[in-house]
Amino acid sequence: MMRERLLALAEHRTRLVARAQAERESFGRLLAPTDALSSMAAGVFRTVRWVFREARKYPLLALAGGVVLAAIRPRRAIGWAARGWSLYRLYRSLAPVVQRFASSAGASAGRPRHPS
Repeated sequence: MMRERLLALAEHRTRLVARAQAERESFGRLLAPTDALSSMAAGVFRTVRWVFREARKYPLLALAGGVVLAAIRPRRAIGWAARGWSLYRLYRSLAPVVQRFASSAGASAGRPRHPS
């Protein structure tokens, strides 16, 4: 009686493990297109971080660029400043989300993260 119950439990576990593996593979195929998007987003954010780092490293150069832009077209410079500020706020709010997404998408799709 006990042996039959143990065998039934082992078979049930085997079916569950196979189902979980099939679901992981299906989910991996579903998320495969997002790998390229996440790597592209991570590249854009790395570039933006580099630009900000360089602007912090050479603040006079960044200021000179802003002054030249303002001197050439003052009205356009105000528009660019407003767009830049909006993009900066967007970057600051999305950076943690993109980093988390890029690091999780970097794991191989379809493979379990923890051994079963």
